Amino acid sequence: MLSAEAEVESLRDSVAKHFEVYGVLVTPLALTFQIRAPAAGIDGPFDALRQELVPKDYIPTITQERGEILVHVQRRPKARFAGVQVNLILLIVTVLTILFFGGAWNWADYSGKPILSAESIGYGAAFFSVPLLAILGCHEMGHYLVAKRYHVRASLPFFLPSIPPLGTLGAFISMRDPIPNRRALLDIGVSGPLVGFAIAIPVTLAGLALSTASAPVAATGVGEAIQPSILFSLLSLFFPLPSSYALHPLAFAGWVGLFVTAINLLPAGQLDGGHVARALLGRRQFYISWAAVLILFGLSAFYPGWFIFGFLILMLGVRHPPPLNDISRLDPSRMLVGIVAVVILLVTFVPQPFVAVGNERALRFEDLSGSVLSEYPNVTIALNSSRLLVFAVNNTGPARENVVVSVRPNNLDRFGFVIRFTAYEIGGTNVSVNRDTIEFRLNASHGAILDLEVTAPLTWGKPLPETVTFQVHAATPDGVATPADLDVPVQVTS
Repeated sequence: MLSAEAEVESLRDSVAKHFEVYGVLVTPLALTFQIRAPAAGIDGPFDALRQELVPKDYIPTITQERGEILVHVQRRPKARFAGVQVNLILLIVTVLTILFFGGAWNWADYSGKPILSAESIGYGAAFFSVPLLAILGCHEMGHYLVAKRYHVRASLPFFLPSIPPLGTLGAFISMRDPIPNRRALLDIGVSGPLVGFAIAIPVTLAGLALSTASAPVAATGVGEAIQPSILFSLLSLFFPLPSSYALHPLAFAGWVGLFVTAINLLPAGQLDGGHVARALLGRRQFYISWAAVLILFGLSAFYPGWFIFGFLILMLGVRHPPPLNDISRLDPSRMLVGIVAVVILLVTFVPQPFVAVGNERALRFEDLSGSVLSEYPNVTIALNSSRLLVFAVNNTGPARENVVVSVRPNNLDRFGFVIRFTAYEIGGTNVSVNRDTIEFRLNASHGAILDLEVTAPLTWGKPLPETVTFQVHAATPDGVATPADLDVPVQVTS
């Protein structure tokens, strides 16, 4: 254990290796060295001093006060960092929650399959869980690797499990060393969003391409829908999407990735955007941080979640701590990177990410283009022949429903007509049947395509042609949802 005098001399020798020292001030909080800046600048010498002192549990900072450049050295208690066990446990739990509460949940909602079916788990993992984990994991590893490049110790990512529809609250890393300078602050802060953004774009494009094959969803359907950002809307222009469509889980994963990028780039507190703003603006970032929090409170009128997020930022701290070297400014290339980060924030942020589009339980018949269908048009059938009718039934309610669709023959069966469903298709899966009543499960705002075969009798005891009518009825077993009826006028010919 060094004496106080020996410790001061040891620290003076360390500082003198990198700067010319002309004075030493001893205070209760720190040891302050008055130095002269080298002609080549202070960045390199100070970073070398930091890398020498931090492993010895000293923290140096450099400031400019009243025309003097001062190096302050403080003792730091030796930190005890936990191993990677917590990271591993959280990762395993998050993989399970994002697999079942994220991937399987979203695929079941998309396809109509049971949530615990092999298809929902497998396709949900491939098209939602893995892409979203890749976006979040690469985002955090971007921070981690750039921090290592600057010799700043950081933890491995901590993943956070959650409930549906995402199965995760994201991930974060813990910075275990102070940030050395504004350049490092910008690079570490912006690296995560840029990497996540770069992965989210192709994921979104692939998801939108798959969404073009989805069955149309009526624009007047009810439930809760995501709102696109400026960038998401621009990417949608590359694909021939209908005015209303079922968003593929891969596209939803891309949307989440872009939205997470926007949240992280908010210039508040110690978010990634707070790092960027502090590097660009210095102490003035404090005012931008407060403005961002107040804007979030204002936006809570449209989406209540913004109030919670703004409150968390307020509790964790609006002011961003300065880097150890807050004197050196950014070079033009890094200023440009900071501006790019601001642009990404503007094109990915969604003021109202989710919007409610109704809450009434109801069913509706539609044609294959998604238009409401109350009467099937132009059905003509000759005696002893068959006609296949194809139409859809849509669950326009906010939740999954068991749907029963039945034929009401209006006594046509007594005259020899045979009216049977031969197949139905949900989410690309076709099921063959041969009966006049079918039952299946439909997710919110999703539909089933029905094949109904009408076979006329061999003979008819009245003059022809003659028009007869039967109905198709759709309802839920509990009778609560508004049912739907489809009239089918049939002209019988000889």
